[in-house]
Amino acid sequence: MTLAAQAADIYAPVATGLAATEVELGQLMCDVSGVVNDLFQTVNKFGGKRLRPALVHLFGGLVGRPTHEHASLGAIVEALHLSSLLHDDVLDGADTRRRLPTLNALHGNEIPILLGDFIYAEAFSLANALPDWTGSLDQAKTTRRLCTGEIDQNCNRGRFDLPVEEYFRIIEDKTAALYQASARLGGHYAGASARRVAALDEYGRLLGIAFQIVDDVLDCSGETIETGKVPGTDLRDGTPTLPLLLAAREDVVVRRALEGGSLEGALVRVAASGALERSRETALDYARRARASLNGAVRREELEALVDAVVDRDR
Repeated sequence: MTLAAQAADIYAPVATGLAATEVELGQLMCDVSGVVNDLFQTVNKFGGKRLRPALVHLFGGLVGRPTHEHASLGAIVEALHLSSLLHDDVLDGADTRRRLPTLNALHGNEIPILLGDFIYAEAFSLANALPDWTGSLDQAKTTRRLCTGEIDQNCNRGRFDLPVEEYFRIIEDKTAALYQASARLGGHYAGASARRVAALDEYGRLLGIAFQIVDDVLDCSGETIETGKVPGTDLRDGTPTLPLLLAAREDVVVRRALEGGSLEGALVRVAASGALERSRETALDYARRARASLNGAVRREELEALVDAVVDRDR
């Protein structure tokens, strides 16, 4: 089942807040040219699940009462996500996302890079309008981590001997950082204590890691019609994901094939190595830890269901 299909019930308690976030996202482009607005509307379809804004609103209700700032916070984290998707597609040379043509496939690399920068600038302006500097400072810190993770990943392309610990450090920055920010900001602006915000941050970290591992497994095992992208993209790009690292460690033929660029049949050998099952079990372990970190939370049911949806999805 898709995460989007499972999300309807999970998001129900924060439907009003998410609707307000959609309004905020639409207003980001209210005073720009028609061309820029049209491009943004195309990119806005890439976000899909609105998982990060949902975390903002869920955690706002978890520790207190959501405020009108949460609508803006949801738009900020989603804008950062959309901006990162644009840049990712350029870095990866991706032609499709969510079964739609990417902007770089339609317009070349310059437009998505510039639009990604523009969306980030709009998000920063929105953060500056918040009642304190926490949102702006957190946005800067999170963007720094997103960029660091992407740089480290790209500098390690083709390194299938990469230590697994380094893989986890990279995905904590490039993926989990935005989940952590969503949890932190949702809690902070609802009046959570610093100690409680730190606990929310840990849930976001664990959830984000689980999400990325599942993504990496789906890249090796999913079908284009399910995932919206061609299977084996990470393998062809030389991205050292957990399934590929584990397979290369266990199967010398796989390692030599990956390192030598001989990729024919490699996905079959990766699957035969058991690396997909071990990777999925690792994701399930992070999911269990994320659920345990909730520790009696008021909205524990929805947040536990969200964890389950992340690891059980097929795209």
